[in-house]
Amino acid sequence: MLIRGKAPLRVSFSGGGSDVSPYSDEYGGCVLSTTIGMYIYGALEVRKDKQVEIFSLDYDELVKYELNSEIKKGDKLEFLRAVIRHLKPPSGINLYLHSDAPPGTGLGSSGAISVLIVGLVNRAFNLMLTKYQIARLAYEVEHDDLKRAVGRQDHYAAAFGGMNFMEFGRNGTVVYPLRIEPWILEELSYHIQLFYTRKKHNSSDIVAKQVDYYKNRRKETLGALAEMKEIASQMQTMLVQGKLKRFAELLHEAWLAKQRMNPGTVTPYLAELYEIARKNGTIGGKITGAGGGGFFLFFTPFTKKGQVSEAMIKMGAQSVPFVLDFKGLQTWQVYEQSLSEEAGDMFLP
Repeated sequence: MLIRGKAPLRVSFSGGGSDVSPYSDEYGGCVLSTTIGMYIYGALEVRKDKQVEIFSLDYDELVKYELNSEIKKGDKLEFLRAVIRHLKPPSGINLYLHSDAPPGTGLGSSGAISVLIVGLVNRAFNLMLTKYQIARLAYEVEHDDLKRAVGRQDHYAAAFGGMNFMEFGRNGTVVYPLRIEPWILEELSYHIQLFYTRKKHNSSDIVAKQVDYYKNRRKETLGALAEMKEIASQMQTMLVQGKLKRFAELLHEAWLAKQRMNPGTVTPYLAELYEIARKNGTIGGKITGAGGGGFFLFFTPFTKKGQVSEAMIKMGAQSVPFVLDFKGLQTWQVYEQSLSEEAGDMFLP
């Protein structure tokens, strides 16, 4: 049996960081985000033995091991192995994964990968998991099993897809899909620009620093997190009402608040990129994910988009098409060939 699937990557507009424990458990968090037309792709083949073989095209790594074998710190593809171990599939699998975006670029790739693996196993073994259960299991692997400093939004965005306002608290996560008129979505897409800075980052390190700030009750961090939640709520209202100029201004306010929350989110190079974009006409923008690198998202009047693109390219950034996704996690069964046949001898005994 061959199962394929894909899970979308995401960009958030405001509220990122408030979805991280222990802050979200004590104060509650909220995020406004959307999934985009960039994906993690995967294929899963059920085996008749207890062997697991995983190939990641992005890391150019192939690992082979027994289903219930111990995972040691530093093992290749440790994260992917941990997701499979958490699910306890009844038989071995072959798993092939690749992505539209490099890891560590702030688009929620690790959350999307874990959601995709859970979705593929769910489909292959008929586990009957809901989207909420898939997202929660994917988050638990990163946060509980691997002890990574991660937020929750990536997993729920990848599972549900679309434009969502999410709330996080001690008792769980609630995803509110936004009903936005088509013309507003078209206008939003018309004005958004996405640029790859070619700088990668370790989001866990940046988020871990934020957690330290919170535990030490750093005044600027607590104040900025509260402000970012309020901005996310206001942005939601502006978006559904089609007041996009104010939406863009709030995007700029969120950019400033995020730096107060955790100064490590913005490097001098990123600050320079943003300032140049603003001088060339961008109203507001943000660095995706935890910060430190990855992708820049800008809201720019159409007549200024050419100027901004030219300026960003001169600075070494790469323009990337911005396309909205509305479907979230998708899986389907393939009947015509096996993964072993498709991949040559990669998964053969």
